[in-house]
This record gives sequence, structure tokens and C-alpha cells, in this order.
Amino acid sequence: MRSLVTGAAGFVGQHLISHLRECGDEVLATDLLMPRSNLGCSAQMLDICDPDACAKVLNSFKPEVIYHLAGMAFVPDAEANFEKALRANVLGTSIIYRMCHLLELRCKIVLISSAEVYGVIQAQDLPITELTPLRPMNNYSLSKAMGELVAARYERTGCPRSVIIRPFNHIGPGQNIKFVSSAFAAQLARIAKGKSSNVVEVGNLEAKRDFCDVRDIVRAYRLAAENGEGVYNLCSGQAVAIQSLLDQLIEISKTKVKIVQNPDRMRGPEIPVLYGSYEKAQRELGWTPRYSLAESLSDIFNYWMEQ
Repeated sequence: MRSLVTGAAGFVGQHLISHLRECGDEVLATDLLMPRSNLGCSAQMLDICDPDACAKVLNSFKPEVIYHLAGMAFVPDAEANFEKALRANVLGTSIIYRMCHLLELRCKIVLISSAEVYGVIQAQDLPITELTPLRPMNNYSLSKAMGELVAARYERTGCPRSVIIRPFNHIGPGQNIKFVSSAFAAQLARIAKGKSSNVVEVGNLEAKRDFCDVRDIVRAYRLAAENGEGVYNLCSGQAVAIQSLLDQLIEISKTKVKIVQNPDRMRGPEIPVLYGSYEKAQRELGWTPRYSLAESLSDIFNYWMEQ
């Protein structure tokens, strides 16, 4: 397949491109920053908020599939600057769809939303399915829900077609230290290498999240591009406390540490428990997670040991 990836320079984008190349796809990697030259595919800069630039790239490459990863991905960043979140997650998405529509490209857009759009879910309503009502509770989830509405608006015209992905927390080697597993692993790796004191700074350890390996996530993206329709949750189906994540990483690192809660690492209102069902993805795409949490955490720690 001729596959265009927006946001290709990011954590997920790099894993996705690696998988697409393994599948034999012709890939064009685009990003606001110039994608790395070692991705093994064509790459160029693209501002998704620039209609003319988007039209030029789309008309030249004529993708069969667009994996739309570009946008703001970190919840606190969206809280700090909602205007920027709207520009990246709504305006940019709208321009990609509009240009595909105006150019009459018969392509399929794999739109990456987020499980955050579900908001606070009562215990009796877990696990979350694709039919769970959306109740966005922060700027990030609101912007993602609005992006989904853009997709729905064009889906009714049949050009372009869409499949919407709502991934839960995905983790893996190479993730930014803004995100919890890398934040812990990077600190523990420095301690293990004797480059830091034995203090690990943490935020809220009580929240429970559904963690899935990024390598499983990107495999599902391509399956959805081939055969997917509608919306898919991508998750492990299990809620894991952040405390447990930390405990497992400490055990992997074989270090003795002191845990210190840092107020700067605490977010505002947080969803206490979030986990989903991937039954629809399993039934329609033949997808199930392959990586265990232990394997993912070990790979993440080893990644930071090599840095």
C-alpha cells in the first residue's frame, strides 16, 4: 500500500514506519520537523495546518492510506495551551480531510484518537467498549473528540473514508520521558549506571491504566487500514496501577531507590481507572496484544540503559 504518515518523527510514528516497511508498503513520512533520515523511506517536512502544503503533498504522492498521527499528544500540554491543541488536533485534522475531499482522493484515513475521549467511567460500566458514550473531561480529550467529528463529517460523503482508533496508554522503547513508563525507566537507568542519586521522582501512583505495547498498537493500525470499519479500541483489557508499573521497573533495574512524590509531576483532575475491551478489534481485525507488560517494561528499561 502507498502509505502517508503524518507525525512520523514521533514515538509511534517511528515504530509504525518500521512495521509498514516490514509489510512491504511504500511509505512517505511527514512531520512538522524533518523526519530522521534513517527511517528507510521517503521523508519530508509538512505543516498539517498549511492547506497548500497538504494539497501539494497529497496530490503528488496520492496515498492509498493516510495514518494521521500528527497532533498534540501530551495531556498537560493541552491543558497549558488549549488554542495550540485545537490547532494541532482539530484544524490540522480538518485540513487533511478537506484536501483529500477536494482532490477526490479515494484513500482511507486511519485517524488516531485516544481512549481519553471516554472520560470518567463508573466501575459498573467497565470495561470500556466502542459503544461507551464520550465524555471528554480535559482539553486534550475534547480536542480529540472534535477530531473524530471531523472524520464523521467526511465519512458521510464517502471521500475520504475513515477508521478511528482509540488507543489506550501505549508504551515502548523510545517514548518521551514526559510519559510515565519512560519517566520511571530513564530515572532508574541513570541510577543503575551510577549517574544519579537513588531518588525516583513520581506523580500520582494510584491511578490505574490499561497499558499496551506500541509494537502491538502499530500492527493494529495497519490491520485497520486493510479491513477496519468504524471505531476500534486498542488495549490490553487490564487495569494496572501506576504503582505496580514502578515496582516492576524497580525489580527489572535491580536498584534500591527512594520514592519521592514531586508536585510538578502531578496532573490536574485525573480519571482514576481506565481500561477497555479489544473484543471488536479481535473479532474484525484478528488482532490481540502479543507483548506482555513485563516484556515491554524490560525493553523500555534496556532502551534507557543504552542512552
